[in-house]
Amino acid sequence: MPQLRARILLFLPPPRPRSIHTRTLTPSFPPPSGPPHALASLIPGRMENVKLDLTFLDDTRISVEVAQSAAAAAAAERAAKKSKTTPVTYAVHFTGNVEHDYEVTDAPNGASSSDDELDTRGSYEPESSSEDESSESSDADGPNDDAGSDSESWGSGSDLEDEDDTESPARVARESSLAGHGSKGIDGSEHEEVDAEARRNAAMNGAASGQWATPDPKDEAALGRWDASASTSEWAYHIQNSGARQHRRSSTMPEFKWTGPLRPMKVSPKRSVPKVGWLCPLPDYARTGWPETEFASALQHKLEVKTPEQMAKMRAACSLGRAVMDAVAAAIAPGVTTDALDRICHAMTLMNGAYPSPRNYMGFPKSLCTSVNEVVCHGIPDGRPLEDGDIVNLDITVCLNGYHGDLNETYFVGTGASDPARAEKAKALMKCALECLELAMGRCKPGARFRDLGEAIQTHANGAGYGVVKDFCGHGIGALFHCAPNVPHYAKNKAVGTMKPGMTFTIEPMVNEGTHKTKHWPDGWTAVTADGGRSAQYEHTMVVTETGLDVLTKRTANSRPFY
Repeated sequence: MPQLRARILLFLPPPRPRSIHTRTLTPSFPPPSGPPHALASLIPGRMENVKLDLTFLDDTRISVEVAQSAAAAAAAERAAKKSKTTPVTYAVHFTGNVEHDYEVTDAPNGASSSDDELDTRGSYEPESSSEDESSESSDADGPNDDAGSDSESWGSGSDLEDEDDTESPARVARESSLAGHGSKGIDGSEHEEVDAEARRNAAMNGAASGQWATPDPKDEAALGRWDASASTSEWAYHIQNSGARQHRRSSTMPEFKWTGPLRPMKVSPKRSVPKVGWLCPLPDYARTGWPETEFASALQHKLEVKTPEQMAKMRAACSLGRAVMDAVAAAIAPGVTTDALDRICHAMTLMNGAYPSPRNYMGFPKSLCTSVNEVVCHGIPDGRPLEDGDIVNLDITVCLNGYHGDLNETYFVGTGASDPARAEKAKALMKCALECLELAMGRCKPGARFRDLGEAIQTHANGAGYGVVKDFCGHGIGALFHCAPNVPHYAKNKAVGTMKPGMTFTIEPMVNEGTHKTKHWPDGWTAVTADGGRSAQYEHTMVVTETGLDVLTKRTANSRPFY
């Protein structure tokens, strides 16, 4: 019996992300790497349904191929004629809508799904809106968010390939170069053989004791060990190629209708990562820039309850993430660049045998995200010195022994003496964002619905006169950086799933001074408020317990005050 494979060919011209939901393909095998993505393998005689939530761009062209040779098809037709039967035909049902906003209605015939499985049924209908969408980032959804939010925006679709639809040597070479590890690649530093055992020991000791190796921020030798280059002449602006998965470096600032006073500055080369000294293999994207394992995982569609062994690894990763956050936050001061903060994050993560999860995730060039003032999320560390009165969000994730620990916090820079009124407004915004997170966490317990958390957040934020970002959301986490569930931060969303003890996820509301709308800078990563108002965010990784919630990245006595 011939095996048939459906291949979805993606051609993704700019400029805006959109979403399409497909529900009736028949999967048998995980998709292979590299576009065109084989999303499902079809075997005659087996009918299964799967929901595929894909993020595309405008004017996307989709085709379905049946991988059956002409000879095989001719042979089947001859056999049918000989046996006087009807020739076998194969149907591929590919259904869905390309929408900006949508709602999910109840499934027909009263069908229901397991609590552990994300709902794969329902019809999708556009929401009416009188708002101007031309200046707004789309509510493109993540892998399993019926609410229409990106899984913390990492999956915005901006890094998909749009040039080749074959796995040619040229494309493979281009994919390899995407990793952008500098001249040393993942080979690391000259000290790697010495460091390997020390880093493994640090990882095991830290996991057991919660005591992590911390670099001296003034030790240039230690921090510079992991730099691809110490020469500032190699710094450049980071720019996303239009509609492509690759990024490029430019000596000139791109043109853009900036929404606020902040401007990008040049970015240092990607910092080195050693080959050895790990407790388990690195994430696949550390080399390729593309999280294939994550995207192909069944955990994009199913909620995972962690085992005690998994939870031990989660707790260790989150403990290290907290320690890294505290070390980086301690260095915040006027005159310090966000690149310098990235150096500390990168060095401390490696010293403890962990990998900085954001690095090279879909081509992201740095080891943490630094979002200043009007930047909502995913700001790229660069050469801009922090100024008195700034607010800066640090988004830190580490991968230790194969598990991720994710948190972010917003800090006030300096005293604000230069503009006390502006400083007080910033602190009020930060306070509200933190309260939004705490209110949402207060609703978490076994049986609670993920969709209900957004109501608590939006009610509180709107009541204080702030907007809540809809474009990005919280997410499941564990051995995968992002997975089910998606956790929207606004009311009346359609996210699916209920909480059970052992489920781990993040909540990370982004609260803006004005509009909830966002735009992306030309780097393809930096999301900013559409009106230039400031934005604040707080995030924890947490696990549902029998009685409520345990915050795995909770603050300690060493944690810096937010202001």
